[in-house]
Amino acid sequence: MPPWAQERAQRWSTYRTDARGQRIWQAVPFARMTQAEQWDQFMQHLKQGGESRRVALAFLGQQTVSVWAEEALKTRDPEVALALYRLGYRQPGADPFAYLGSPDRVERPWTHGLGLHLDRTGWRFQWIPSPALFTQSGTAGLPKGLGQAAQPGVLIHLKQLRPGLEKLVALSGGGSPDPRGVLQALAQGSRAGFAVRHLEPWLKQASPALEPLANREAWVLHYGTTRDGAGGIQGTLVFIPGDLPARTQLMMALLRLNPLSAGARTRVEKWTGPGASTEVQQLRGSGGVFHLIQMAEGTWISDREAPLRALLFPGPVPTLGERQEWTRVALSAMAADTELSFWLAPRIGADATFENQALRRRLANSQQGTWPNPFVAKAAPRTGAMAVALGAGPTEKLVEAILRVDDARDLPTPQYPVFTNGGQALTPEQRKGIKDADVRAEEALRQRTALRQDAAALQACLDLRGAALLWNGWVSAPPLGPKEKASLVELAKLRREDPWRAMQLQQEGKVSAFGGFGEPGMAPSLALAIPVQPARRVQAENLLKKVLPRLFQGQNQKQALGAAELHRILTAQAFRPAWTLVADTLVLGTDEAAVKAVAAGLLGQAPTLADTDSRAWARMEVDGARASAELENLLLAFLRSRTGSGWWIGEAGSQDESAAELAMSLGPFLGALKALGPVRLEWNWTAGGLEGRPR
Repeated sequence: MPPWAQERAQRWSTYRTDARGQRIWQAVPFARMTQAEQWDQFMQHLKQGGESRRVALAFLGQQTVSVWAEEALKTRDPEVALALYRLGYRQPGADPFAYLGSPDRVERPWTHGLGLHLDRTGWRFQWIPSPALFTQSGTAGLPKGLGQAAQPGVLIHLKQLRPGLEKLVALSGGGSPDPRGVLQALAQGSRAGFAVRHLEPWLKQASPALEPLANREAWVLHYGTTRDGAGGIQGTLVFIPGDLPARTQLMMALLRLNPLSAGARTRVEKWTGPGASTEVQQLRGSGGVFHLIQMAEGTWISDREAPLRALLFPGPVPTLGERQEWTRVALSAMAADTELSFWLAPRIGADATFENQALRRRLANSQQGTWPNPFVAKAAPRTGAMAVALGAGPTEKLVEAILRVDDARDLPTPQYPVFTNGGQALTPEQRKGIKDADVRAEEALRQRTALRQDAAALQACLDLRGAALLWNGWVSAPPLGPKEKASLVELAKLRREDPWRAMQLQQEGKVSAFGGFGEPGMAPSLALAIPVQPARRVQAENLLKKVLPRLFQGQNQKQALGAAELHRILTAQAFRPAWTLVADTLVLGTDEAAVKAVAAGLLGQAPTLADTDSRAWARMEVDGARASAELENLLLAFLRSRTGSGWWIGEAGSQDESAAELAMSLGPFLGALKALGPVRLEWNWTAGGLEGRPR
């Protein structure tokens, strides 16, 4: 039994009843519970989720699996399913692993990780999507010892420590005089910035004492800001596999690197955790303390206690070793000549959904086929910040997932309160009011059913064997009037007093200054082009004229666009949906400019991605400098405006914190994109997911 589970369970208590069925108000601790009472506690905590669920699973894992598996699966929790699989559970019936979920359904979120790799030939990008889109499986695994660490938000591999750090600093804008550069923002934090700042003299001028470390392999695990499910872990953990040279074992020579470290000291501290204790060396340097421990697999260095404690005394937080399927995909993108790899992992606290589906597909030997579609490249004009043309196979599943209705809840219908005796105790006016509400509810249900039927019919008209996408920055928002400005002031006040209520009002669209987006003026100029089956072109056009005006409130307008018509819904916001049908291709956009740009490519009036030959599954042309600047603006606005936990980068407490977290999490991606400039990328499916290479 894991010691941490024993320790957590001792905090549990229950109450008993006497012979008359009355509760005895004297808490019974876990150690004095009967076996039946302990079993009830396991089932109760299994339904609570989080740490309690993992404690219950640790105890239940010692029992006969078939006894509790069926009841546990009622929680529909991915962690429960993964635990049962690791215990060897097989469900009765024809499909023994059906409890792991569907092998082909693309669940939200679709993105489970991003990778950036520096090869000798240049940068290479990696997208880790839902396993339902995978075309092949990899065989890569974590190095010995690394699986003990808690799941990080960012994982970095340096083939050689000093050259890798130099590349990372340069990538993050280290040589830029701009005070807003990524490295400057990074150094504001006390996480990876501390390590980079402290090692900077070594990067500029070699230290003889540290030269044995210069060409060593290293792994960096970054935990970012505190988030739910992270167990309070915050900081950066560095792992250097293998034994260190004797002269670096004593002091690591880190204390002599920085002149500001004059008078620095080292000491040995004894740390105690659940079921164990160990000695840790502490090195006080410039701006903080390094915590160091040497183990059989290698040396661990941390800028804060929490990440190293989570490694030494494993607790309820999932470890990298528990995410074997994800790490197999991520590390499959590493090549023999890869000098630096940078992964943005799923958010800390992400569940085991990815693991379960990947296991399910591997057990069924299920693979997704892919085919290039050169014809759809004509719908990707080279006149924006980014243009993409996708092939067939995974695109069909992705588009279907975008159009899929996941919220199947019934609309609320008015009910007579119990005390009214079925409405008999109400006045005639009150009964009429409820009947009128019934009629409105039935009409709303009828309209929703009809809308979904029309949407399904429209989807059946599409040919999903390829799609094109154009993004051209952001649409400027209409100027804010006195009412909108006042609403922003009220929102700022409410964020300080009740952040949850402020976020709820924003999501419900009750803040008049926001047009359905997290920041005024951040409506994207975006267009999606999907081929239409030629025989269903007229049906698709009629359905679009019927469906879109019911989805968006505004003034319907149309204008001639060559032989076609451009339709637009004029709203009071920056978001003004538009669409057209050109050459049997449906073009949907967030504004008319993006739709016109795609139509120009289809009509032969603008250069497109079809002008260049490519056998890749997907091709992309991007203006790196412009795209990185636009994305940085969006991400900073997202971090500064949200009060809840974000998917990738989490909640930020201030603008400085936002900039620092953006720098560590997405800064290298933005830096690599900016450095590429205007470039064409080719994307192909591999064991590492979708990989893009500049051409």
